[in-house]
Amino acid sequence: MTSIHHGTIDPDDGWGGDGDPLDLAIARLRAGATPTSDEIYVLTEAVRTAQRGFDEIGRANTVLDQASEAGDDLASLLEDALKREAREEIPAVLGALRAEARRVERSEADRAVALRILHGDQPDEHEALDSVPALTADLLPRMPTLYDEGEASGSSLADFWDRPQLNSAQERVHRERVEKTAAHLLDVVERAADRSFANPRYTRAALDEADRAYALWCACLDER
Repeated sequence: MTSIHHGTIDPDDGWGGDGDPLDLAIARLRAGATPTSDEIYVLTEAVRTAQRGFDEIGRANTVLDQASEAGDDLASLLEDALKREAREEIPAVLGALRAEARRVERSEADRAVALRILHGDQPDEHEALDSVPALTADLLPRMPTLYDEGEASGSSLADFWDRPQLNSAQERVHRERVEKTAAHLLDVVERAADRSFANPRYTRAALDEADRAYALWCACLDER
């Protein structure tokens, strides 16, 4: 049985020797022993390490909050640029989204280290999300032509009279293609920002799809 003598622990009772210094110091304190200077140092460093860990977790929470606000702001900028068809403004928005995503990914990696130090926790499994939807040119409404029914092209009177109707149909479909591609681009960006970019794999897939959607949107604009 362990014996305590005037605030010290008998070294022959199994309290000394090998073992984690912090665990040993805590055990001595619980037993009512007066800590040595070395134990005070170990305990102080443990408290400082814990405080740094909690500070890191707090900083990571702040990054997520900021990322949520930034994501909303950037999605609004994207939506406005799409409405104005200001294609030259959009690459900067997509670049800012990627920068924000990288900042969150680094911060979440630091959080995982802090949690492992504090609690021995393993990184949480990311919540399963649906796959990022993809849009290709084949999925867009097809632009009509004057010879959709397979007639040979020519310069007949019928061709002449049908052309205004064709132009109207093409303008309508052109608008549908542009609007559908713009909506898809905005959707995948909002999906990435919705969870503050906290799922790195999903975020990267969404932003890669956003790049492809932007290129497709530009191609649709140029169909006029």
